[in-house]
Amino acid sequence: VSTQSTWDITMDKKDQMDIDSKKKQMVTDDKYDRQLRLWGPEGQKRLAESHVLLINATATGAEALKNLILPGIGKFTIADKEKVTPTDHGNNFFVTEDDIGKPRAEVVTRLLAELNEDTHPYCLPNCDASVFISDPTKLDPYNLIIACDLTEDEIVLLSKACKQMNKSLIICTSMGLIGYVRIYKPEHLIIESKPTGKTDGDLRLNKPFPELIKFAETFDLDQLDMKMHKHVPYPVLLLKAKDIWMANNGGKLPQDFIEKEMFALGLKKMARNYSVEENFQEAFRNAPMCFKQDMLTEDHQIIFDHPKCTDKKCSEKFWILAAGLLNFYKKYNELPLSGKIPDLTACTMSYLELQKIFEEKAKEHYELFKNEVMGILQERGLNPAILEEKEVQHFCFNSSTIMCINFREIAEEYTATPFKETLESEIRDSESLIPWYILLRASLRFQKKYKLYPAEKSAHDKYLEELPHYQVVLNEIIQEFLGSGAKYTIDERFIKEMLRFSNAKIHNICSILG
Repeated sequence: VSTQSTWDITMDKKDQMDIDSKKKQMVTDDKYDRQLRLWGPEGQKRLAESHVLLINATATGAEALKNLILPGIGKFTIADKEKVTPTDHGNNFFVTEDDIGKPRAEVVTRLLAELNEDTHPYCLPNCDASVFISDPTKLDPYNLIIACDLTEDEIVLLSKACKQMNKSLIICTSMGLIGYVRIYKPEHLIIESKPTGKTDGDLRLNKPFPELIKFAETFDLDQLDMKMHKHVPYPVLLLKAKDIWMANNGGKLPQDFIEKEMFALGLKKMARNYSVEENFQEAFRNAPMCFKQDMLTEDHQIIFDHPKCTDKKCSEKFWILAAGLLNFYKKYNELPLSGKIPDLTACTMSYLELQKIFEEKAKEHYELFKNEVMGILQERGLNPAILEEKEVQHFCFNSSTIMCINFREIAEEYTATPFKETLESEIRDSESLIPWYILLRASLRFQKKYKLYPAEKSAHDKYLEELPHYQVVLNEIIQEFLGSGAKYTIDERFIKEMLRFSNAKIHNICSILG
């Protein structure tokens, strides 16, 4: 464990070479095999290159960091000026009884470091959120900041510092059985988003290219025996069904729901025995792919409409690539192919041939896309060397799933009136969690006003004595949220629950949050 005395993490050449070697190993190491199947080599590489800052090594913070160390982040730093207390020993698995009175940052760093030898640990035992608030440039070495159990003022000010330095921030707070997680980054750019449920691939059945059409024409369904008929790839079946429909309908595709239903029924009739021909069942499920008009998603439109996409002074890699993608789309009226095809029912030879067709077309699209990107770099007077070939390829082959997410500022949430209409609709929902959010905000405001959390110093059988004071603060929060004169009331059982636990940290809740 390294206790940092300066803000720049310095390493000799041998240490840096050791880290670089481990980064490469972490991408392919059998130890990470299962998670590589989830987020791939690129995701693991991003983890290995990450440096995470944890502010406050509370039970929640330790659990959150544990879940990043195990999959293999490159480095982590814990900033915490508190000493280990008996309470920490009761709820934090990463301190021991012998550690009571010792710097919590050093203790938790030491025990977390034992979880994964690939991760390099550092700690700042005399540092808290105020250090980064007063000088946001000290956030520069870190990719992600996790801040746990901060006060209301610290949450607001730290979020402003992260905005200034364009850093990702996760705020975690737990009070008894209630937990709160808030994510913020000024601009979160995603290339490989891995959207849930998107397994059909990009087959261009709405706009088939010549090589795909030629491949489909090699299949004569009437001449095939039953075994081969059951193994015709479903893209071929859909293209043939599409040709039949258009030949009988003046060259037009199905226009409305009824016609699309008729198209699907016609597809079924092409099968010799639909109940046993899985390829026809796959075609039936994927028939809507033939009618898809525009491959641009809402996420693409957000990116193309973003000022940085067309700003000729912008030199950020993502936006240079996005500008190249916009030019590609304008010129060819489509996005580059990914070259991937989904699992489907087919004989080995047909599948491999279809796969080769899509891979070759994707390479062709890549060259066209790269030319557009080079044109953007030249137009902006930028050195082409700022983009590596693999970066351009990665963006191109994942261009169908790129995203740009802009989060609402945390400072705005805490200092401005929240979205009143949203709140009003939520409070009418008996299963909504909004009452707990309002109560948590009231507890933070109570601490700001009285420098103690509600009932924090009360005896276990005296906590309800704080109820009148807490109710006053709660009413202030409700008036702020819903407007002066609002008559919204929260079930008193919920209020008593917040007072009963005060600011207690319960390990299983902290573990869930982490």
